[in-house]
Formats: sequence, structure tokens, C-alpha cells
Amino acid sequence: MIIVISISTAFVAALFGIALGSPVARSVSAIKCPITIDGRVPTNFTLPMFDTTASPFSPQYSKGQNLTWSQIIKLPDVNVSKFDIPGDKAIEVTINDQSIFLPGGGKQQLGFRRAGLLMGNGSDATNVGVKTFHWSVQQDSSMKMNLTHEYMNVWHERNDYNGNQFSFNTGIMLAQDKPTDTNVSTTGLDKNLWKILNNKNDVIWTTYIVWDNWQNFAVTVDYVNNTLQIWYSVGSGPLQAVTEPLANDNSGGGQFQIGIAKKPTETITVVYDGYQESNLHEGQIYGGIFIEDSIGGCIST
Repeated sequence: MIIVISISTAFVAALFGIALGSPVARSVSAIKCPITIDGRVPTNFTLPMFDTTASPFSPQYSKGQNLTWSQIIKLPDVNVSKFDIPGDKAIEVTINDQSIFLPGGGKQQLGFRRAGLLMGNGSDATNVGVKTFHWSVQQDSSMKMNLTHEYMNVWHERNDYNGNQFSFNTGIMLAQDKPTDTNVSTTGLDKNLWKILNNKNDVIWTTYIVWDNWQNFAVTVDYVNNTLQIWYSVGSGPLQAVTEPLANDNSGGGQFQIGIAKKPTETITVVYDGYQESNLHEGQIYGGIFIEDSIGGCIST
């Protein structure tokens, strides 16, 4: 069943912790829990560094085969998100006509236009215990997504590549991606909604895209009890719980990806066929990317 829950006040636990794995020394600002993997980008970071192991993300995956991350990522001149204050900056992931991924041992994914910054290796510490995955988004008015398509912008892809523990989508949902509860059609969901999906592709929470401010999201993944819980705020506001912990199969391990996976229209397989317009120039601005240890109820808000 699709659950659309309005933002409401909820009790938020926040314990003190330390930040680990950061590329440079800096204040942890609003972050109060131990960081397992840090994807925040320091202010002195340059585009060529995204092509090296100095990057907080994989310098190889997942992008068009003849593109480098320094060609894909932009460093937009915007106010930084709440979790990037005071020592980090926003980045923008873009896609174009060359954003066609070739997986190892596979064939070109001609249906997608894709660029996904990868964190972790699928069996790292973010796949055990209780972890909260954080990201913030802002829109680029000059490189807007075409919301007549379906997009995945954040996803935790299972190690078998046959699905996600959760994903963060927008646009018009493909019929192939309808929730398992067919009483509600995903095509009836407004294309301007952000939609968070569980491992069954059920839409478990939505909120409208804000076009002129940061939106902050977090998903707490409890690997012990097999649940997801969603947190949300706008601008510099504190994250609030917008769902209860919801049942979800979190088994099998996975990797966190941030970026754009634009799905085709008029498609059968989604991955290998369908329509994508030419002269594509689209982007999504991100900030505040990190994964924290939430054992004992610790959530940075």
C-alpha cells in the first residue's frame, strides 16, 4: 500500500559521537553520531580529485564509459546545506547524451542515462547494525530534470544487482516499477513528488520537490530488525521522523549511490531500450552526504 505521510513533529534522539573517515580535519557541525562513511566534499576539493582515490566516492563507478568524474561533476555556487557547515561544499551530478553505463562483463545500458557516485563496497560496515544514510538536494533551474521520465537519484543497490533496499525517485513512474500493491497505480502520483521506495518498490513516503531551497533526507536502515525509517526537513530545519520504522528486507548487502539514473519512456526492458531525448543536459545538486552509526538511537538532526 502506498503511504503518504504528512510531516509531523516526532521525538528525535541525538547522542554525541565523533566523525571518522573525513578527507580533512573540520568541525562536525550538526553531525552528532559516529560517521561510518563520509561523502561530504571539503571546500578545498577540486574537480580533478574526483578522478583519484582522494575522492570520497569511487573514481570508476557508475558513469558513461568514456567520461571521467571531473567531466560529470560541477561545483555550483550555492549556499551549502546544513550538514556541510562550516567546512564543506555542494556538488552537482550531471548527465548528458554520453551518460551510458557499460557494466563489467555486460552490455551497454542504452535505456538509462546514468551517473551514480558510489560509496562503500557492498560488504562494508554500512551493511550491519543500524545505519542512517543522509543526503540533501537542491534544484538547478538551468539544468532541470525532465519529470516526464522516472528518475532514481539515491539508491542502495543490492549486491546481486536485482533491486534496492531503498531508493529515492521522482518523475512519472514507469508501469514496470509499480508497487506490489496494485490497488494503487504509481502513474497517479504527481511527477513533482519525491518518492521513497522500499525493497519491493512500494512507495512508502512522498513530499513535493522544493524548487528554491535545500531539502534534507535521511533513511535509517536497521539490519537487525529489518526496518526502514525516514527523516526529513527543509533548509536549515532539524530533521524530523516522518514515518515509523517500517518492515523491509535489508539482507544481502549493498552499495549507496548518489546521482541520477534517468529511465526511458516507451520501454520494454527499461535497462536496454526506450526513448531518451537528445542534447541532454540535466543536473542535481547534492550536499550533506554521509552514513552514520545509529546504534542506540543516535540520529544527527
